[in-house]
Amino acid sequence: MALSGKVSIEFGIKATISQWFNLFHKNLNQVQNICERIPEANVHQGDWHTIGSVKNWTFIIDGKPVKHKEKIEAIDESKKTITWSFFGEDLGQQYKVFKITMQLNGKENGSYLLKWIIEYELVNENVEPPYAYLDFLNKSSKHVDDYLVGA
Repeated sequence: MALSGKVSIEFGIKATISQWFNLFHKNLNQVQNICERIPEANVHQGDWHTIGSVKNWTFIIDGKPVKHKEKIEAIDESKKTITWSFFGEDLGQQYKVFKITMQLNGKENGSYLLKWIIEYELVNENVEPPYAYLDFLNKSSKHVDDYLVGA
């Protein structure tokens, strides 16, 4: 079994690319108020929106709280992508490397696509690839999309 890899999920969204990008780029602190699978989030060092700032998060993964730290690695406003690295606490016991990238794309027919990509390196071969995190991202994204459409 490979100890590192990538997994991804892509689906259509109803809200606009600018609504999604604005939320995750300029209003990340609001995500915990929108999504019930994120019961806690706060700034550890820096602020919510600057590359390199560190935040503490708790996600509900497979029905259990998972704590970790996160920092923004890269923001590309022209390509509408953001990459975060996650580390430490509960997550660090399973993954040496854990990065999530959000990509937003428009299609010729005027619809919008959201793609989540997880790059990971397992601490050992007894750890499963992060499929539960893809499920978390899928379900949470539907919550966020519904909120943005209603906003």
